[in-house]
Amino acid sequence: MGAAGIAANAVAASDEAALARGKELLAASEYAAARAAFDEALKADPNSVAAHLGLARAYYGLGEYSRAVLEFEAVLRFDNLPPDLLEQAATYDKAAAEYEAGRALRAFYYAETGIGNYRENSSTATDIFGGAGDHDTFWPLRVGGGLNTDLTERHSLNATLDYRFRWYDDSDRRNDSDWRWSVNLSRPVDDDNLRFGMRGRVSYRGDGQHRNDWGVFAAYGLGFGPNDRVTFGGEVRERRYPRGPLRERTRDIAEFTASWTHSLANGRTALTFGANLGQEWATQDRPDGDASFWGANGEVDHTFSDDLDAFFWWSYVNEGFDDERPDFTTDPDLLAVRNDDLWNFGGGVVWRFAAGWSLRPTFEYNWETSNIPELAYSSTELWLTVRKSF
Repeated sequence: MGAAGIAANAVAASDEAALARGKELLAASEYAAARAAFDEALKADPNSVAAHLGLARAYYGLGEYSRAVLEFEAVLRFDNLPPDLLEQAATYDKAAAEYEAGRALRAFYYAETGIGNYRENSSTATDIFGGAGDHDTFWPLRVGGGLNTDLTERHSLNATLDYRFRWYDDSDRRNDSDWRWSVNLSRPVDDDNLRFGMRGRVSYRGDGQHRNDWGVFAAYGLGFGPNDRVTFGGEVRERRYPRGPLRERTRDIAEFTASWTHSLANGRTALTFGANLGQEWATQDRPDGDASFWGANGEVDHTFSDDLDAFFWWSYVNEGFDDERPDFTTDPDLLAVRNDDLWNFGGGVVWRFAAGWSLRPTFEYNWETSNIPELAYSSTELWLTVRKSF
């Protein structure tokens, strides 16, 4: 055996020894020592799935939830998770524990329900057409789950299915029904992560009409130590209205995204900033024609304890269209090419009051302005839900 072969065997032996030591320490709840052991294993083999998951579980045991999520997502990634670190980290930890136990198929499930209120705020549109200050009580329901399995030693297949429903007390308002699905292939590349797959949703739009979205995407996450990850992504998708008066809104979309997530406060806080840029191509003679859009977004999440978490997020999107809208004026001198600004804010608190159970007061504020006054809109939503994770 040559010198290169001897060195490779020594590295493999060092990796296996560090992995075994890390697993023993993890089982004994000695999380700080386990973290050091898994760090050693990753130095020997930066692509080791077991070492990445073990290190993430050690962070989780230490209560460093933002670092845990960053490390988990170097190996696998579930879409449609709630925004709080407590639930994200717990979901990934469950999958990692089942991986360590040798289960070929790892699954998680959840159900959530409660009560909420939807309010139309004063805006140019409501001043014109009325409706400002209208309140509607609603009953939200959300159920779903996900699966994770190995395709190769390095590649992980992840899938999620998420159903959301709202029943409004006011019979004049449509009830919302929304299916969201995602399938992706993920693998570590040293401290980085490569992910690609398909995702989509089917939404009920009222009066027997639906909107179907589906697309293909890819994302590459660059890891910069335990506290930072930068992710670049791209997606091509179709938004299709199969029939009815909304069919003209059917369009194709290409979008590029970038985000940076930073862990601070000893792994108890995650801070994220992102940006997006895209183009829409109208395929069914949409009155506004094609459009281009760009935006920015951010999120902060802090875990006050192992049972209490708070989060806040915001997003802004500017969308500029190509064609004039003659249906909003009879004066040719007042024809306008539509340009919209969309602001969204939201946040909430998560209290994990028992194993697998959490109480979630949440709010969301939406504000849309436009150079065509009739298209301006604003709403506020408040809801309180109880979530059970399995």
